[in-house]
Amino acid sequence: MDTALSRSQFVRWRTAIFAIFLASGLSVATWAARVPNIKSALEIDKAQVGLLLLGAGIASIVGISTSPAVMARTGARKGMLLSLLVVATGVALVGVGTDVLHSYPVVLLGLALFGIGNGCVDVMMNVEATAVEQHTGKTILPLFHAFFSFGTVIGAGLGALAASLHVNVAVHTLVVAALIALTAVVSVANVPSREAAQDTVAGETRPPFRERMHTALEPWREPRTYALGVVMLGMSFAEGGANDWLALGVSEDHGAGPALGAAALATFSVAMTTVRILGGPLVDRFGRVVILRLLATTAAAGILLFILAPNVPLVFLGAALWGSEPRSASRWACPPPRTIRPRRRRG
Repeated sequence: MDTALSRSQFVRWRTAIFAIFLASGLSVATWAARVPNIKSALEIDKAQVGLLLLGAGIASIVGISTSPAVMARTGARKGMLLSLLVVATGVALVGVGTDVLHSYPVVLLGLALFGIGNGCVDVMMNVEATAVEQHTGKTILPLFHAFFSFGTVIGAGLGALAASLHVNVAVHTLVVAALIALTAVVSVANVPSREAAQDTVAGETRPPFRERMHTALEPWREPRTYALGVVMLGMSFAEGGANDWLALGVSEDHGAGPALGAAALATFSVAMTTVRILGGPLVDRFGRVVILRLLATTAAAGILLFILAPNVPLVFLGAALWGSEPRSASRWACPPPRTIRPRRRRG
């Protein structure tokens, strides 16, 4: 049984999960905003950039896929800490590989660690955010996702500033990696141990690992998991494409330079944050399906405008509309699956 929390403990828990979402978003935008500089420093072409992004994407899938096993082994608290430390290591390696070692394989390794860590923490922080929402009895999950977007706004803004001041990628990423690691340690210390999150709870014996794995994999026996997965797959193309290529597209294809490329990514992130903040009231007012269709249409229009825009202001408008992409709403606009709790041991 999960321990009852005092008001102050709950506030610290909620704040800690907000901070973890923010740190995850910060990590994504930090290297994404510097893609033009990474490309230039390594003297690689767009095909090689694509392979770097493919490596990060595959690693992210691995992280998401293995997160149930990680959570079953360590619990959500320790799992989030380990995952964020892996993310911080990956972000640091991207910078070291770019400006210190000038090594394409090291940057690829950094992006692989970043992808695995972020894929893992993505699942566990959403488990915790859902529990916080259930504890409050209010729709606040969109606000957690808004904090992820706050992180991308901060990361893209810092990236634009670093690029304009000609701060090299290594210095930039090492500073951010240290911030992510510090956030992880402080935040996880304020997350309570919960039986439902597979944590070790004081005074209680954990079930055997096989039973914990059975509980962790329970959602895969839920048909809605696959339906939601298809929705998320389609919607991930919009956000993933922006994070991976938007800064480079503005910098090179639209000829605006690395600083404006990072600024365009920040514009995208601000728009995405706004949609997530307004998400709960919009869904409650107009319904899930209507909002998803509206955002999908708006984002598609933004992507087309971004591609075809004849000048930089219209490129930024396209980036803003692109930021309304429906993945910003897909997680919280779909009905949540049943809460899965570990089975109690008898005897």
